[in-house]
Amino acid sequence: MKKTLLTLCFAALVASCSNAVDTQDAQDGAMGGTEYTVDASASSLQWYGHKPFVENYGHGGAVQIQEGVVGISEGVLVSGSFILDMKTIVCTDEALPQEKRDYLAGHLMSQDFFAVDSFATASFEITQVDAAEGTYSHHISGNLTLRGVSKNIAFDANVTVSDSLVQLTSPRFSIDRKEWGVMYASTSILDLAKDNLISDDLGITLNIVAKK
Repeated sequence: MKKTLLTLCFAALVASCSNAVDTQDAQDGAMGGTEYTVDASASSLQWYGHKPFVENYGHGGAVQIQEGVVGISEGVLVSGSFILDMKTIVCTDEALPQEKRDYLAGHLMSQDFFAVDSFATASFEITQVDAAEGTYSHHISGNLTLRGVSKNIAFDANVTVSDSLVQLTSPRFSIDRKEWGVMYASTSILDLAKDNLISDDLGITLNIVAKK
């Protein structure tokens, strides 16, 4: 009984420490605006994952953006979408030997995580853009689709628009991977040794460049 109570308390503690953005049901995508084409070579999505109970244990990497567009109306971002090529997942930790980086990338592409053989792409579609005050100029909501599951998320970003160029950059924010069915070594698995647990919070940083 005591062990069960400790396990439940441990699970509750982990859940309460999540910094992931809230998720909602998918919504209708925003439409309109003059289209700017996303420059895939100049754009990036960076990811970061870690083990919450192992000191200084974390890895980062990137996923290539395959294609996308954004819509601009009267100098303001109003819509947009882009597609991620999930078969391009890489680990960029220079401290790791290349073979370990390759192993980690392969594991992330496997059925344990993003199942890229079945879901070769992921996507993000803007549903709402709101002007903001303070450090970041905008608050962006959109449908993130991973492993065939779509959830609406929101995050802060800086957006700059000129006649020929649009740039959207976000600080690192986190999503709860469980919401998209990615359960491998989740902190919600009570029977797994805590040193083997991988945080449910997956860090994401966006840099989107689009040209007219």
